[in-house]
Amino acid sequence: MAMTTTAESVTLDRLTALLSDESIDIAHRALWQLLWESEVRVMDLLSLEVPDIDLGSRRIRPEAASRAAALPDGGDIPISERAATLLTAVIGDRTSGPLFAAGPRALTWEEATRAAVEHGCAIHAFRIGGKRHRATV
Repeated sequence: MAMTTTAESVTLDRLTALLSDESIDIAHRALWQLLWESEVRVMDLLSLEVPDIDLGSRRIRPEAASRAAALPDGGDIPISERAATLLTAVIGDRTSGPLFAAGPRALTWEEATRAAVEHGCAIHAFRIGGKRHRATV
C-alpha cells in the first residue's frame, strides 16, 4: 500500500505555481488563494455566497449575519488583487448561489480536500503557509 505525502505548509513559490496551473479548476485555485491570504477557515469560505463578495472594493462582506459572525472582523475582510481576479472568473455572470460552486451546488469539504491532496497539499497547508509567510514579511 502506497502512502501519499502531503505538504503541511505551502510556500509562496508553490502557491504561485498552483495558481498558475490552468488544469486545476478555478474554484479550487481561488479557494487556495483566500486560504493563503486570510484568517478564514475552509468551511467558512465554502459557505460564502456570490453576493458576499464585493469585487469593486475587494472585500468579503457576507450578507447573512450568520456567515458574517463566523468570520474574523465580523466578515469585513479585504482580499488581494490576485484573489479578486480569481473570484471574478469563479463568479462569471452569476448573481446568486454558492461562491465556490461545483455545478449548481456548493463545493463540498470532501471535494476541496481531495483537490488539495491531489496536488500534494493538505487543505490547511494553504492557510498555514500564508500565516508563516505574513509573519516573515
